[in-house]
Amino acid sequence: MFEKNYLKYLLAASAMLPAISQAAEHGNSTYAPGSAQYFIADFPPQPGNYLQLLSFYSESKQLNDHKGDEIKGTDLDLSVFAQTLRFITVWDSHLFGADVVSSELIGTFVNVDNSFNTPYGRLSDKDNGLADVIFGPLIFQWNLGEKKNWQTVAALNFALPIGSYSNGATLNVSNNRFAIQPVFGLRYKNENGLDIGVSPRVSFNWENEDTNYKTGTEFFLDYMAGYKVGQWEPAIVGYYSTQFENDKQNDVEIANSKTEGFAIGPAIQYQFKNGALISASWQKDIVAKNKSKGDGFYLSAAIKY
Repeated sequence: MFEKNYLKYLLAASAMLPAISQAAEHGNSTYAPGSAQYFIADFPPQPGNYLQLLSFYSESKQLNDHKGDEIKGTDLDLSVFAQTLRFITVWDSHLFGADVVSSELIGTFVNVDNSFNTPYGRLSDKDNGLADVIFGPLIFQWNLGEKKNWQTVAALNFALPIGSYSNGATLNVSNNRFAIQPVFGLRYKNENGLDIGVSPRVSFNWENEDTNYKTGTEFFLDYMAGYKVGQWEPAIVGYYSTQFENDKQNDVEIANSKTEGFAIGPAIQYQFKNGALISASWQKDIVAKNKSKGDGFYLSAAIKY
């Protein structure tokens, strides 16, 4: 899914700041960090089909360099809206002794509108369309402990380059590259009381063959800490993200091209008696290196169908 550091690509392409290198081609990370929230390591226990709808909106007015310092004079105006449909099937299976075995397919439609100043005038661009699809063929959840309230999840997801892409465009919502993502999750959950979860994910990215650009291996860590009271659960949610490697183009490493981010914010969830969920959150960027810095707003609902 589209993330908010694509401006590095545009800045480098426009020669606005030649000392500032790119951070992920078009800024498109293979995963939207901070989106897991209440769904960390928690899949429905009953077999069937489920749907999560996630709406996301962000605004950014500040662009940072690789040190996390603001690049003055850009007058950035960036907005991103994304609508995600996450289809989950829970199978009537206990393969490998798992309490829950499921599959998921995630599609996201993204609309991006951006403008900022360059020495040659103001540069504006926009794009919209389907981002790359995420497919998780098998996801395993084991519920451990005497009360079965320690939940662990393991999966291998695939980012499929079938989204909207135009070769030569300065902005694309698709990466036009394949990625493999091992995903893990750990959660301590009570029906009433403390609820804490973390979900690390590594993305091994292939090269975009149209541009010979390869984004370095990425790491994401989503987290949440809540306290459930009846059908309500207030929480703190957010993410940390970084790159293990610099990006490369034409097999040449691009110095200082790693992206790093950290965000945190409040969230609230309500669970209906039939099991349906609705939640909302706001996440503020605290650390932003080689990316824009702003605020993200989430609204999510989950139902069985």
